[in-house]
Parts: sequence; structure tokens; C-alpha cells
Amino acid sequence: MSLNNPPRTSSWFSKFFEGLYVYIALAGVANMLLPLFFYEYLKVSGQSLFFIIINWGGPVFMLLIVIYSVYWQGKEKTADFNSGIKHAWLRGVLRYFLAFDISIYGFGKIFRTQFGHIYSRDDLPVGNLSGFELTWNYFGHSYTLAIILAVLQIGGSICLLFRRTTLSGVFILLPVMLNVVLINIFYDIASAAFINSLIITFGLLYLLLLRWQDIKAFLFTKNTEIPLIQLPFLKWLLRVLAIGMAFFNIYHFVANAPAAAFEGKWKVDEYKRNGKVIGKNDWQTNPASWCKVYMESYGQLSLSPNPYIFDKERAWFGGYRYDASKKTLNIVFKDSQTDTTKVKVSNYDRKTMQWNMIMRGDTLQMKLIKE
Repeated sequence: MSLNNPPRTSSWFSKFFEGLYVYIALAGVANMLLPLFFYEYLKVSGQSLFFIIINWGGPVFMLLIVIYSVYWQGKEKTADFNSGIKHAWLRGVLRYFLAFDISIYGFGKIFRTQFGHIYSRDDLPVGNLSGFELTWNYFGHSYTLAIILAVLQIGGSICLLFRRTTLSGVFILLPVMLNVVLINIFYDIASAAFINSLIITFGLLYLLLLRWQDIKAFLFTKNTEIPLIQLPFLKWLLRVLAIGMAFFNIYHFVANAPAAAFEGKWKVDEYKRNGKVIGKNDWQTNPASWCKVYMESYGQLSLSPNPYIFDKERAWFGGYRYDASKKTLNIVFKDSQTDTTKVKVSNYDRKTMQWNMIMRGDTLQMKLIKE
């Protein structure tokens, strides 16, 4: 089905879908523009105009759309019924609405209504951030990246405004929107943003499917400008190797990495140096008075003196290997690549363990509790 020259007959679904998007477009534009003139009323009511229209007018409009699409499907069979011009109008509304809706997000990134810096969040531990806050901080870290995304969104939206470049706009915007949908799902972004991302994505997919025959011919037609290599077995072997070797490369690294023994975050509950108990506040002046031990995957380790946050400026970093037969951790700190600190592990029950070691002439004893 070509967008530039719609066929005389079309499916009932296309009539219903395009009518539905006209309704969504009217509700969406009303939600964005009417508050500019009726802000005081909407501020008092505390309601989104879009959801007022959807909730109260939705059933009525949906019924009207179904009735009209059925009527249209029947009348389309008559010779004097111009179905093409109706599709042209409805698809025009769809394209213009998508351009309007997507470009708002683009300009929001430029003027930093999206991904703006929130200073209070700077002092929150990363582990306490929600999926939404993580997403906002990540994309807000680079204004240049935000501008690039904005250019893609605004540029793709402009392409949607012209029939000749509609497909180009879809190709630009659809990967961006699919990524947004996945982020909205897996990072628990606000439900309204998720619904709007679905509306935009389904609209773009519909415009894509309107040109499916053209796309299929372009994507799956063999390139005849250069001759084919007549070695089918070798080609299949190389195809398998291209993916298989990539898998083996990573698998070999994981299989040979040191076991992640004791992986997790541990609190230092008791700490003695040369038989003397380390005070609870000694960490403030002595960076070797560790309060937290972080055992990471693939043999990475860090010890932090700060009991409240991870202070990477004062923390000790290193790598470790666990010898299960001797129940010994062999730790090499980054500031001493040749000296190995041997830690005797005892009383391990997955929740607690005891460390005993000699480090730089001092005898250290630590009781750890897993958090």
C-alpha cells in the first residue's frame, strides 16, 4: 500500500486506525495548547486535559469511529465514493500530529526541560535512585548527546511533514522511539510518558507498513552490481564463525575469570589492628580504618573507610582470587602490583565471615556482615 497513491479499496483496520489517531491528535493537541489559555482553571482542577477528554469522551468517540469506519467500508464499494482523498486527509493529520508531538520532546532537550540538572540528586547514593532518576541523570550528563537526540527528533519530525520524505522521517525516528519505549518499560518511567511513547511508536510503525512492499523490495533484493561468490559452503562456514567466535571470545573470558567468591557489599562490624580495637570514628582520619568492603564480579575489590557513602578518593582498590582449598583470599592492591596480601577466611556462613591477615607489618582482624 503506497502512501503517495492510496488504492481505491483499503482494509477496515486502516480506516479505524486512522480515525482513532485523528481523535488522539485532537485530544493531544488540546492538552498541549488549551492550557496556554486556560491555565488558571486547569491549575485549580489539577487534571490533565488529555485524560479528561480520553476518560469522558473516549467511549463516545470510539463508538463513532467504529460506526464511521464500518460505514466507510461499505460505501467504498460504490464508484462515486472517493476513499483515497479521505485517507490522504487522515494520514496527513497523523503525520502532522506525530511531527508536533515528537518535536516537542526535541525542543525540550534543547531548552533543558528534559534532562535538566537536579542538584539535590547529586547527593543521593546511586543505589537509592529510581529507574527514572537513573535515566534522567544518565542522559542529562551530556548536553551534547541531548542536542544530538533533539536534532534527530526535530529533523525526523520535519521529514514527516512532507509526503516525499515521510519514509525517511520514519527511518530516523522509529529507532529512537523504540529505544524510548524500552527505557519506559524497564526503567519504570511515568505511565503517561510510556503511553505517549506507545502512541508515537504505533503511529510510526503504521506509516512504515504503508510502504511495506517498497521496503521489502529494497531490503531483500540481491545486489546485482557485483558478481556472486560461488562458494556456498565457505560462506556459511564464515557466517557461523563470525558469530561463533564472538561468543567464544566472551565465554572464554567469563569461564577463566576468578570466581566471584563472597560477591556483595559487606559491613565491617569489628576491626582490630595488632589486637587493638579500631574506634567507630577512626575512619575520619585514617583511610585504612575500613568500614565497608565491596566484593565485585570478576575478582575486583574495594575497601572504603566511609560508612555512609562510597568515597572513591579515599577507598582502596585491588583484585582478588580465592583459593578454596586453603580458604585464603589473595589480594593485590592497585598501589602495589607485586605484593600479595593473604587473607585467611573463617566462620563463613554466607551472611558473616572473619578475616585475618598481615598487611604492611600489622596484624589485622575483621568481622564482616553482609548487607
